Amino acid sequence: MDAYLSALNTAAEPDAILVIQRLLEDEGIYHFGRVLDAPKFASAEQPSAYWNLLELFSFAASAQLPVLTERQLEKLKHLSLVSLASTTKVLPYDDLIRELDCAHEQQMEDLVIDTIYKGLLTAKLDQQRRLIEVEFVVGRDVRQGDLQGVYDSLDQWSIVCEKELNTLADGVNTAERESVSKRVKEREFTFALQDMRMTYAAHPPMGGEPDNLARYDSQYTSSEYQHEEQRTGMADY
Repeated sequence: MDAYLSALNTAAEPDAILVIQRLLEDEGIYHFGRVLDAPKFASAEQPSAYWNLLELFSFAASAQLPVLTERQLEKLKHLSLVSLASTTKVLPYDDLIRELDCAHEQQMEDLVIDTIYKGLLTAKLDQQRRLIEVEFVVGRDVRQGDLQGVYDSLDQWSIVCEKELNTLADGVNTAERESVSKRVKEREFTFALQDMRMTYAAHPPMGGEPDNLARYDSQYTSSEYQHEEQRTGMADY
């Protein structure tokens, strides 16, 4: 892109047209905003023919076309597909054949696949249902007058993200409080069991331990309970 901009800044109008033609045929360039913002175009009082052509490739779909080379027409169809994929994630075959002015279904599929290989689109072709399912699409150039709409969309997206983050934070805080409460109850229960064991050990009932006390003592001196004491740090209480 820098090479084209440099050439345009020094070229007279006939040569500038040739530079624009080469730019529009370049398979690696699909955004033209920097060219439209170049001083040669920004300071022009009347839009030139190649200015209008650049605007067509930057912002418009393939309708009411001027005379284009085959490579330019193919690129414009790629950009038109990008525009369509930006508005809906499911594209019926029949709509694409019509909008992209394809002669038949195979030509349309080849165009979609080529657009995917160029990195402009990520999508799946469902030949059985005759649909294109869009997963990702690059952005196109944006007119200066449309930037406010972009800013508004980003503001709305930011508000939604902030609400979701607050909801997640509330969930994390609730989980932490419940975890702390559970640990406190476990420690209180362990203390209570230790107190009961120490009381019975210091003051055994007259006439020996009843059967239920023996069962109690055997239960809480089992290997499972000892493991729980170690886990909660109460073994040496």
